[in-house]
Amino acid sequence: MHQHVNRLVTNTSSTVKKALQVLESVATSAAGLTLSHITRATALNKATAVRLCATLESAGFLERDAHMVYRLGRRIWQLGQVYRQQFGFEDIVRPSIARLRDRTGESASFYVREGTERVCLIRENSRQIIRHHVDEGTRLSLAHGVVGRVLLAFSGARGAEFDDIRAQGSLCATGREPDTASVAAPVLDADGAPVGAIVVSGPRSRFDGKQQRAALELVLATCRDIRAALPSATVPASPRPATPTPATPKPGSVKSDQKPAAGSKLRAGTTRRVAGRLAPKR
Repeated sequence: MHQHVNRLVTNTSSTVKKALQVLESVATSAAGLTLSHITRATALNKATAVRLCATLESAGFLERDAHMVYRLGRRIWQLGQVYRQQFGFEDIVRPSIARLRDRTGESASFYVREGTERVCLIRENSRQIIRHHVDEGTRLSLAHGVVGRVLLAFSGARGAEFDDIRAQGSLCATGREPDTASVAAPVLDADGAPVGAIVVSGPRSRFDGKQQRAALELVLATCRDIRAALPSATVPASPRPATPTPATPKPGSVKSDQKPAAGSKLRAGTTRRVAGRLAPKR
């Protein structure tokens, strides 16, 4: 009996994993994927892919157009909205990011770390015609970009560069894309662990050193405001080493882009714990 149950659980888990593979493969293409593209991306046989796509389509997780191209369904969007509402993102983070965008005139974002990637959860793009543009939900490597290095530093990455970021409490540098610049700082919980990071980005032709330093002051203030809104109940019963609180950098401390190191030194902070921290105070 136990062996039968174990086999059933294993088979069910395998099916779920394959279905998630299908969803993730479709999510990689804004234009959608045909069945043949899905089978190549997931290495599933055609019969399995057909069955999974049909099930996901009937449940609203996939949509198929007249050209037999699959795209993510509306159910995915609905779940994303519920995710935000449950964790208070809209109430706490978005208004702060919108104010930051308005005061700097540049695009502002809130990122969290997921494994080796950073995910843009909240984004308010600049209203200017020439701007740095990213869509909410975008996943990017932690190894590239200013905010990625900030998340790495405050998750305990080793190396002189990360030591410097932790000491400064922020980073100003050229961005992931050519001719862009960004300023970023972490949002920490009451224990000093990273909840996420805020970044302001813009074209270097407009977002120069002076503008970056002014924007950084606003970014740091926004990080403090969000931290103050987090529930105090997240403080653990026993003390732990805290990550340094972000400090305002000295004038002229704008840094050039560098290649990040790898490893872990401090307590590994996980921004996946963002759920319990972004609920509004009662």
